[in-house]
Amino acid sequence: MVEGVSKRIRFDDLKLFCRQAYMKAGVPEREACIVADLLARADLRGVETHGVTRLPIYIQRLQKGYVRAECKITSIKDKGPVGFAEAHGSMGHVVAYKAMHQAIEKAEEHGIGCVSVKDSGHFGVAGVFPEMAAERGIIGYICTNSAPMMAPFGGRERIIGNNPLSYAFPAGTYPPVVVDFSCSVVSSGKLILARKKGEKIPIGWAFDKDGLPTQDPYEGYEGGGSLTPVGAHKGYGLTMAHEILTAVLTGGKWTRNIKSLYEEDKSGIQGTCHSFMALDPDCFIGREEFKQNMDRYIKSIKESGKAKNVEEILIPGEPEFRTESKRLKEGIPLSLNTAEELTTLGKSFDLSLPFIE
Repeated sequence: MVEGVSKRIRFDDLKLFCRQAYMKAGVPEREACIVADLLARADLRGVETHGVTRLPIYIQRLQKGYVRAECKITSIKDKGPVGFAEAHGSMGHVVAYKAMHQAIEKAEEHGIGCVSVKDSGHFGVAGVFPEMAAERGIIGYICTNSAPMMAPFGGRERIIGNNPLSYAFPAGTYPPVVVDFSCSVVSSGKLILARKKGEKIPIGWAFDKDGLPTQDPYEGYEGGGSLTPVGAHKGYGLTMAHEILTAVLTGGKWTRNIKSLYEEDKSGIQGTCHSFMALDPDCFIGREEFKQNMDRYIKSIKESGKAKNVEEILIPGEPEFRTESKRLKEGIPLSLNTAEELTTLGKSFDLSLPFIE
């Protein structure tokens, strides 16, 4: 996004607007606070594709009864470090927040925690959840399935998801290493955002419904096309592994049976499935020594030889950390299209957005 062609808003103001919108849609205040923070934080970190640009569709789904306004999670099995629960179509952000907390608590007690949930919903940015573990000196991991976005390697039918994963590793003087990516070259959100902004996409991001490379973001996803798997058969393999670790493991919906956020779904259960893991370094070399080792490891990478014309080697998660620091001071830029959509949504709830400019 060209930050000059945008409107800016402070993080706290954006978070408050989201919280108030969710409460107007019937979400309890405590849960509205959770999802509002996670949604606004995506834009704060520079991941606009999974941020407030999706607030209007999230609110529409609540109003239509496609997702539960009040979170309901039922424990199915709980055995030592392992937990398994059903979310009954609750908001994915809240479900993931609660499940990650449970995994962290189990890791603090048992050294490792693993929690899987079925019948949840879209949870936005994957990286914010394992980072909750890193903030407490614990390693975090998450994977999920999703609505259909890709064709299997060698196929033409869009039946598999881009099934994201994320790791977060705590460090000492450095910010945590946060690995966060989907199994497609780019997320569907990038195509949706490009379509909203009237931009073309690079060849290699997606195929149209006939299986041909396209630069049209609509034809590459919303118009029936499919995203390109990262690393060809490698991304396909990761996608299958994540489907097995989530939906197959829990008996939940497979990707091909999940509808996207933008489809009619009167079932009230989108059905995405997630798995969360937390690992306590205290069971190995200890949390503090692990952080010191992380610092030494990160330093060795950042001080290694740089390619020509490269000023600095960055660590996964570092660009988002720097963006967050910058935007906390300067405000969060929203594309004019997103700002207009939020303004329209706000008017329907008698809410306003206090833009900086």
